[in-house]
Amino acid sequence: MYLWIVIATFITLLYSYNIGLRADYDRVLAETKAQVVLTKFMAQHNAVKEYLNSQAPEKTGETRVSYYPGDGYNSTTGTKDLASDGSEVEGGTNFKELMENYLPYGYNPDEETVTKVFCIKNGDNSEVNGNGPQCTSGGDGSCCSDEFTGIYVVSFRQIPSRWKNHITHLPNADLIGAMTRVGGYGRFFGYLDEVDGELAIASGAKYDSRVQYHSADDELNQTAFQYRHVLQAVLDDPDFKEKKCDQAETHCLYAIWQIYG
Repeated sequence: MYLWIVIATFITLLYSYNIGLRADYDRVLAETKAQVVLTKFMAQHNAVKEYLNSQAPEKTGETRVSYYPGDGYNSTTGTKDLASDGSEVEGGTNFKELMENYLPYGYNPDEETVTKVFCIKNGDNSEVNGNGPQCTSGGDGSCCSDEFTGIYVVSFRQIPSRWKNHITHLPNADLIGAMTRVGGYGRFFGYLDEVDGELAIASGAKYDSRVQYHSADDELNQTAFQYRHVLQAVLDDPDFKEKKCDQAETHCLYAIWQIYG
């Protein structure tokens, strides 16, 4: 009898230390599941970014990079190169195979996310971060190595049905909660929305690069906003259009990073 009293007392003590579930447990679980989508998205984006960084001329000793505008993961484009005899040859034929070495071990490919290279031709050094057209390669190799050419990695995909509001097509609260934990959210990564008639990276109710400025005619506390708009070359891209990411109401996930140049 004494033994049972000891056992009952021990069990009672264990229950007294029992901690209840968090009140927001369901929301935390949903955000964790949403994070899986974003992790795959960014893993692919970062893998392409790291591969392009490895191909910088100062690292390879070559005069030109090996990749071409339009090359990428799940890309349907890829700029044609011209051989010395004027015939067309495919540029970047091993791109996907080579960049897969930079993906995390055991990565399961995301067939919905497109990640590709954009090489933007600009007029001069002062416009190297501008919004010029995609460059065109000639017989001397990839135009991505041309002077005053900005090289960008851009990833995009439609928001999965599970993680969007089916009336507004905006990301739902669980996905937004997960997105806030991604580096560069609202600046280099976010979802697309229309701002002053143009597509730009959005982050909830905020947009990229809030800048305070003052002039003789401004109130001291006036605030201006600058937005990271989608490059024109991306808006014109056939994969971007095929995903309907050029339509503001689609609100695609979007990430961009400049490599060098």
